[in-house]
Amino acid sequence: MYCANGIADKLYPLFENFEDSVLLSFFEGMYGDAYSDSLEIPASAVIVSGDFYFCAGDISFARDAIKLARDNRYAIFMPENEQWAQALVTLDERLFITKRFRTKLPENGFNLEVLKGYAGRISQYPEFKLEPINEVYYNKAKEQDWSAAFTSNFKDWSEFKRRAFGFVVTYNGEIISGMSCYTVYSKGVEIEVATDERYRLKGLAKICGGAFLTECINRGLTPHWDARNETSLAIAEKLGFEFKESYPALEYKQEYFE
Repeated sequence: MYCANGIADKLYPLFENFEDSVLLSFFEGMYGDAYSDSLEIPASAVIVSGDFYFCAGDISFARDAIKLARDNRYAIFMPENEQWAQALVTLDERLFITKRFRTKLPENGFNLEVLKGYAGRISQYPEFKLEPINEVYYNKAKEQDWSAAFTSNFKDWSEFKRRAFGFVVTYNGEIISGMSCYTVYSKGVEIEVATDERYRLKGLAKICGGAFLTECINRGLTPHWDARNETSLAIAEKLGFEFKESYPALEYKQEYFE
């Protein structure tokens, strides 16, 4: 296995059938690391970006893919096809195949008034505040597992401020919900959304989403929402995204890490 960060042009043909903005970030040289079976003529590779492991090419490389993620309990394998998925789950009994949901932009564009309306619902909760991610919240997001991905793909506050943005709902100065850039590329962003389990079912993710998507529109950026589950998909659809298709991914059974 070789670190293949310097041969992105040779890896691209292996991943051209993927549809994921996280990969666009990698191929623009912004985020992620690549590993392949060869630096001259790669037949298989894995691109790692945050917790995502994109696997393509010859499935004989599956064992190396497992090695790359073996200590990451939150790893999400994105296999090129069913053969890759079966190879991975066969090699590691801790893995299971789950279903994710790909969305697409609304045919007629986002309704800006609807988005602003969602953001405005923060007024229903006078004890909460809707705020942009600043340096304080950048650091606070890192302190909790559920919110770490709001900022984890940016090495420091300076990089986040320069390249990304996000919004959080706070209570007494603590983050309880948020939506941020998981990764960015020149024309768009991959969305990260989460809410502290103690504050779910209050519509806070939609409040953050209204503010975040409005900012995307103002900046002329394309937002991408890859939904982990049906709850995430439902929130995306409320905000204006449309369902495109479901697809398989692999995650670790968390009981193996207890």
